Amino acid sequence: MVFDCKKWLLPILVLCLTTALRSYSDNRNNTSEIEGVSELDPIVVTATKTPHSIIDTPVITNLITRAEIEATGAENIGEVLEHKAGIIIHRDGHGDGVQLQGLDSEYILILVDGEPQVGRITGKLDMARIAIENVERIEVVKGATSSLFGNSALAGVINIITRKAASPFSIQLAQNIERYNTFDSRGTVGFQQGKFNGLFTLSANRRSPIDLDKSTLTTTIHGYANLTGSARTAYQITPATNLIISGQYFTQDQEGITENGPIAFDQLGDIENFSGSLGVEHEFGIGNLQIVSPTLLTGKLYATRYDDESTVINRETEAITSSNLNIQDLLKGEFQFDATFLDKHQLILGGEVIIENLQSQRIEGGERGLFTNSLFIQNEYRPISSFALVVGGRLDNHSEFGIHFSPKLSSLYRVTDNLRVRASYGQGFRAPDFKDLYLNFTNVTSGYQVLGNPSLQPESSHNWNLGIEYQLFNGLLARIHGYRNDLHNLIEAERIGQTVAGGSRFEYQNISEAYTEGVDVEIIIGSFQGFTSTVGYAYLRGADKTTGTPLLNRSTHNGVLKLAYLHLNSGFQVDLRGRYASEWGFFDDGDNVLEPEELAPSYWIWNIRTSKTLFKSFKVSIGINNIFDFKIPTYYTFSGRSLYGGLSLAY
Repeated sequence: MVFDCKKWLLPILVLCLTTALRSYSDNRNNTSEIEGVSELDPIVVTATKTPHSIIDTPVITNLITRAEIEATGAENIGEVLEHKAGIIIHRDGHGDGVQLQGLDSEYILILVDGEPQVGRITGKLDMARIAIENVERIEVVKGATSSLFGNSALAGVINIITRKAASPFSIQLAQNIERYNTFDSRGTVGFQQGKFNGLFTLSANRRSPIDLDKSTLTTTIHGYANLTGSARTAYQITPATNLIISGQYFTQDQEGITENGPIAFDQLGDIENFSGSLGVEHEFGIGNLQIVSPTLLTGKLYATRYDDESTVINRETEAITSSNLNIQDLLKGEFQFDATFLDKHQLILGGEVIIENLQSQRIEGGERGLFTNSLFIQNEYRPISSFALVVGGRLDNHSEFGIHFSPKLSSLYRVTDNLRVRASYGQGFRAPDFKDLYLNFTNVTSGYQVLGNPSLQPESSHNWNLGIEYQLFNGLLARIHGYRNDLHNLIEAERIGQTVAGGSRFEYQNISEAYTEGVDVEIIIGSFQGFTSTVGYAYLRGADKTTGTPLLNRSTHNGVLKLAYLHLNSGFQVDLRGRYASEWGFFDDGDNVLEPEELAPSYWIWNIRTSKTLFKSFKVSIGINNIFDFKIPTYYTFSGRSLYGGLSLAY
């Protein structure tokens, strides 16, 4: 029997909402049992670079809490993000790329504790590289945020905030086992002693290569073995001064097989990534000026190195067909000054210096460097408690492209205690990266060549956002978010001829203007006698303004559904999650119209996870990913139905 997900989608959603609302009606006089919308209370920092309660931040922000991360049973950040409405994860041979507001990974700035991550391949930063063990929360700001974060923030920012120790001594251990020899081992040790706070984590993950199409030797998903270690420490030097030191090390070995006609090749990869930061926070008053409150001055030095070595070996002759080593370094220094004036103005002023360097056989000259220095300023004005207006801008001086200014205007209006409206306009820009400017790469297994173009101009965008958030009852929250992006000078690889071997020859060029627009809707039904649910839907459309061709690799309709139950007394929990994507453009044959044969099919993916607390400190879990065994290797890297189990200890 074939399960028709589309046929049953509407009845399932109606049943979920009806059940939850009936539970609310039965329990509305017993509000002590309603826990649900606790996510409104946490503090977020990414949207304005200053702490705000999430209900009070003037910029639309999505928050994923530690509890949500643990409930998914995810192994990495990519698996966490795919369960949120309006956040799309695309998996391929280069990893888990994220998409926001219809814009791909190269337009999204990925941060860990506010610091940029490097090591993108074809513009994509693999979210599966980032382990979840030391993550406290994830803050997602959709829309252009270049006014605070500069380059590459056209589509938004994803900031992964790491944990601090919360008790004098704590230890957590976890082990998951899944199909395809998949092992996920994690451990955390925390200390909170007087002025010292430290959290240390270690995680190891591995999986064998997966081949979903037995008619060829090519592996659908490469195998890997990862090891991640991290440390975050803080020391209170004085009551007004804190010292924060953090570091992370990641290594990954990859293996897979690819074919070109009758020849098969082993593909091997070796990745190493180190990052570390040193930061100081100092709070002080400014003389006797009564108009200025105590002020916070923050300074930080951050460095990261990403090494990626790839090797292709002919399986028959065992000869090395090609090899390449990329070494990317980034050094960043920054400061930020925060002060409140006259109780109505919250001002931030900051600056950054970023030095980047890339060594690679695939770029002209073998080594290139870039330098950027920036200043940003922002003022948040609250004339009355129910209204906030944020005006800000950033000036970036790029070594290759000169000075660029990015402004932004955001506002929050609380119509009532339960109804909040947010609106914003911002400009974003993305300077061409090393790949766009200097690449000179020939794929020996496929025969094509891709060239960079030093004459490229930066990409830019105009972005509008409008969000409405309404808390109907204590346990029912509804959100709707509309947006529009107008993009200029888009960089794409255009075919310019043939190689000597007869393959296609491509060069990066500024060729088009495009737009994306859409609406994200989310309904969160809080806990009624242990039951919670979330329904999310995202509508998207985007096209090349010149040709009218719909943008590829984008589903018009996406949906997520979560149904969960938690029995507090016994510690039993069950979590059912589904995500849907409608058909999307896989390729265009050149006529600027997407025919049915050029579309990838729609899909539903369902996961279920149950867990049970034992003896207060142990938790056992079991789950099934991809319950209905959906897999079409031509378009997707879903590995089919997979059963897993795990055991964790928290002390």
